Amino acid sequence: MVGVLFGGELVLIGLSFLVIAPFAQFFFYDLKNKNQYYYYYNLGFNNIKLWASTIIIGLINLLILILI
Repeated sequence: MVGVLFGGELVLIGLSFLVIAPFAQFFFYDLKNKNQYYYYYNLGFNNIKLWASTIIIGLINLLILILI
C-alpha cells in the first residue's frame, strides 16, 4: 500500500513490503497473544524493545536494498 501511494512503481512496492511485512507479522502476533508476555529467546526483551527492533531491522533491510 505504501508503494502504491508513492507512485505505484514495482520497486517501491517491493521495498515497502520489506518494511511492512515484519511489522505486520509482529503486530498480528501481538494482537493474537495480547495477554501473553513472552521472552524472546529468553533474553527478557519487553514489547517496546521488540517493536523497536522490528522497525529498525525493516528499515536496515530497506536501506541495504536501496543501496544495491
